[in-house]
Amino acid sequence: MNKETFLQRYIDIETKIFIKSDKNKKIEDLFNGGGIDVNANFSLADILYMLSELIAKEIIIRQPLYGKLIYPILSDHVEQNNVEAIKALLRLDQHLISYQGYSKDTKYSSWALLEKGLSISPNDKELLELSERKTRDYLDYTLHELPIGVLYGDNGATIEECEELIKEVEKYDMLCSKLDRNESELIMQCRYYYSTYKAYLSVFKSYKNFEDYLGKEGGSPK
Repeated sequence: MNKETFLQRYIDIETKIFIKSDKNKKIEDLFNGGGIDVNANFSLADILYMLSELIAKEIIIRQPLYGKLIYPILSDHVEQNNVEAIKALLRLDQHLISYQGYSKDTKYSSWALLEKGLSISPNDKELLELSERKTRDYLDYTLHELPIGVLYGDNGATIEECEELIKEVEKYDMLCSKLDRNESELIMQCRYYYSTYKAYLSVFKSYKNFEDYLGKEGGSPK
């Protein structure tokens, strides 16, 4: 079965069948009844073509399709250091998270894929922009519990983790410069709160909480 035939059958399932469980069953049948050997039938170029068509036509990419076809081929080419495969997986990051939830295949994370892609192609604009957006979202997250404190993961940052965050925001500053993007306000806030929270952690017993410390010692971001 060539890519055009397979793609059209999938689109027909998605647009002509209206119950999710029936859609998923038909997709299973498409694989099981089609005699499809993923690696033998489809190349990376085929997958990139199908993804482009599905996205352009606003067709939902369901997990059976992702798990049985898209992920196996893309991940195989990621192992071969193919940047286009890395970028395709990153564009489908929510699908990757869902797939990992039921497959327990945690070989890749978005951060690991970005790091791998940029190690291969350090000036790739799409990868740089993806890295900037993901880092910005994370830096915003670390500050969203203020004035209670600075977050690292699900918990408040330790002194050592504040040091890591300080390094991370410096890397982010360089990334923004490379992309000619102005995120000076966020960078200023991160530098201030990371260093101030780190200082607070060394004397926290002398204050009610971080808000109390900020009011007495903290000054303001600048």
